[in-house]
Amino acid sequence: MIGLTWVIGLFRPKSYKLREQRNIERLRRHGVRIGADCRIYSSHFSTEPWLVTIGDRVGIAGGVKFLTHDGSAMLVRGRRPEAQKLGLIQVGNDVFISENAILLPGTSIGDGSIIGPGAVVHGTIPPNSLVYGNPADIIGRASLYRERLLVDPNTLDTLNLPAADRRKRILAHFGFAGAKGDRHDD
Repeated sequence: MIGLTWVIGLFRPKSYKLREQRNIERLRRHGVRIGADCRIYSSHFSTEPWLVTIGDRVGIAGGVKFLTHDGSAMLVRGRRPEAQKLGLIQVGNDVFISENAILLPGTSIGDGSIIGPGAVVHGTIPPNSLVYGNPADIIGRASLYRERLLVDPNTLDTLNLPAADRRKRILAHFGFAGAKGDRHDD
């Protein structure tokens, strides 16, 4: 199996890698348990970041939110003034969580799973699950998605090309090469 690093991308400018490392270090200082070789582009880890555990080789896109508490506990504060509803969030190894997904308290995501963009996830997600929707639903196996990804005509081997060559190849693939109005076309 190709490692998640290839899915997320190895080509990042040094300044971006440094920013990414600083974000992970900051999250760890706040109590998030983070495994090795992770790529985390979100900083939304709720008010109890120490309730979040992230495995090895996990990719977390921008805008992903980890909610470790349920604010509805305010509804019972007349009888329990100090009440808080809390939950752990656990992410297994080799998981990818797409842009703007929301993980609710009490969520556990199994190894090798993929969470789609904007998914609202709660409960136990078995290993190798492909999860999409609001509310999130398991729609297939992540391993089958990865196999389809390998043969998809829009999966391009452009990751480590110089920026100008990468752009040119991607534009050509989608039929934009030489298109009028393309200010950046060479």
